[in-house]
Formats: sequence, structure tokens, C-alpha cells
Amino acid sequence: MPNTSPPVLSGDDAERYGNWLKAKGLHAYLWTTIKLTQATTPQSILEASSKGVIAAKLYPLGVTTNSEDGLSDPLLLAPVFEAMQSVDMVLSLHGEVPGVFVMDAEAEFLGILQRILDAFPKLRVVLEHVTTKAAVDFVCRFNNDRLAATITDHHLAITLDDVVGSRVRPHHFCMPVAKRPSDLRALREAVRSVNPRFFSGTDSAPHMIRDKLSDCGCAGVFNAPYHMQFLATLFENHEMIDCLEPFTSQFGREFYQVPPGRERIRLLRRPFVVPDRFDGIVPFMAGTTLNYQVEWV
Repeated sequence: MPNTSPPVLSGDDAERYGNWLKAKGLHAYLWTTIKLTQATTPQSILEASSKGVIAAKLYPLGVTTNSEDGLSDPLLLAPVFEAMQSVDMVLSLHGEVPGVFVMDAEAEFLGILQRILDAFPKLRVVLEHVTTKAAVDFVCRFNNDRLAATITDHHLAITLDDVVGSRVRPHHFCMPVAKRPSDLRALREAVRSVNPRFFSGTDSAPHMIRDKLSDCGCAGVFNAPYHMQFLATLFENHEMIDCLEPFTSQFGREFYQVPPGRERIRLLRRPFVVPDRFDGIVPFMAGTTLNYQVEWV
């Protein structure tokens, strides 16, 4: 996610950010992205592509963390989308309309998404972290290999009741917010269908406890360190463990047209307790016992 502080706006920014992560000890291959703003130009897309950036993410104005420089109308970036189409850079979308009631903001965005798809017939698009049956149905109806959607761990596990039901659970608060039970069922069915247009996206946001537990708490769920252990447990519990590998390790890679990684993981069926804290952050499902541990091979 390029909506960091400071944001990742160019190919040079992406290169510096990747180097910083590696210096911090990240042992993974990075496929970098940049953030689209009103100041993004076609030339900056060409420059980013030459630096190996494979996607650019658009955040509508004010819909999530660090989106104060987001777009009020995505189609204002039509020349930028043309440049992305020309170099086959993926457009990643936070699909919510600013100022719309939070439970309806994603569904309202689907009309904008249709306009983008119609105007740029070669542009590959990912609708990030979908949360609604409406979004799932849209992707299925479009039925084209240039549109895909990611689904997060937490949106496969919780509804709005788990955020603000009988009590407030600030570490479950994210944007887009978790939705209704019918939406949760639609997301799980999308995974169960083994449709290559749906694949995993953690949308992991490492907000410190002080930033979550405030009178204007940050939106975001932190799940990256325990992503595979959690999904393996969830998928096993819902009798869809056979869907795990294509959902996490195949469909996204194929859509982004990146080669398979050399490293592999092995899931070991041993109990694992998600810690209460991780470097000053409360991870998703802290204190929960999961069924699996991960081993690199």
C-alpha cells in the first residue's frame, strides 16, 4: 500500500521504500506500487514503470488513512490511465465514494468502476478489499480477465457486529468497514468458487495502539505476520482448505503477471497462539489459537 507517510508517489519513491524495508530485515521479493494523486502525470507513470512498479493505487478523497490528497473524481486522471494502459500497469482501486453512507459507499462506486472499464478497454484493474455482495456480483458479471478483486483475511471473518456490536472492537475497525452477514457469505462463496478473479489481499495496516485507541482512531487491521496461519485455520473450519493455495499463491500472481517465487512454505498442523502484541501493535485475532504454524522451505 503506497498511502504511507510520506506517500510513495514515484518510481524513485518506490525504490527508496523497497530499500528501506529490506534494510529493516524484510526477507521477501517486493512488487512495488505508487499512489495516484491529482499531481500524477503520464510521465510519472512511464518513469515508475521503468523502475519496475507494476501497479498504481487510487484512493478517493478522504475515504481511508492518508487519503486527504485523494481524487474527488477518478476520471480526472484519464491521461494517467491512458499511460498506465500503454505500459500495462495495473490500476488498483479503493472502491468507495466519498461522502456516501459508509455501508453503501462501495456499492455506489461500482458505477464509477464501470465508467473506467468502458473508457479504457485494455486497462487491467483490481478492486481492492471488496466487502459486499454487490461488488462480488459485479466482478462475476463482468467476467473479463482484466478485472479482479482482492478479499482480506478480516472481511472473510467478521461483520460489522464484530466491530460495533455489543461492544466496540477498535482493532477490528478498518476501511472499508466490515458489512452484513449476507456480504460475508458472498465473499466466502467467491473464494469457494475458485474463481481466478478473486484472490487474497491482506490490506494489513500496522497502526500503533495509541493511534487505534484514540477519539479519532485509525482505520486498519494488522494481519501480515499471521496471514497464512489464520487463513489456513479459517478455510479448514469452513471446509474449503483446497481453495487456500490458488487463492493465496496462484491467482494474484497470474493476474499481476509475475513469475512464481523460489521459496515455499509448509503449513504444519500445530497450535499457534496469535500474540497479544507485535512491536506495539495489536494484531488481528490477538490471543486466538490457530490450527497451523508456518515453516519456510
